Amino acid sequence: MKRYIFSVALSGLAMTGQAQAASSCPPGFAMLQASDTCVRISGQVRSETLVGSSRLRASDSVKTQAGGRVRLDVRKQTEYGPVRGVISVGNLGR
Repeated sequence: MKRYIFSVALSGLAMTGQAQAASSCPPGFAMLQASDTCVRISGQVRSETLVGSSRLRASDSVKTQAGGRVRLDVRKQTEYGPVRGVISVGNLGR
């Protein structure tokens, strides 16, 4: 699952570089090829390391934690008005 999320994020970053200057997409969005659909892929990564030490070397501790979130935002203008879909996956937990 994690590999899938990262591959989706990387392909989204590649698409944003190919956005057309004359597109009708909001800032930060990229237009899909041969379509009038706008897409934005964003996310966050968080990592944390806690180091604890006491007078006894045997009780030293190191704890690490990491989390991430990927968000896919799709927008399309239809004859009935704008349609927006958002998918958010991940956990930044503590």
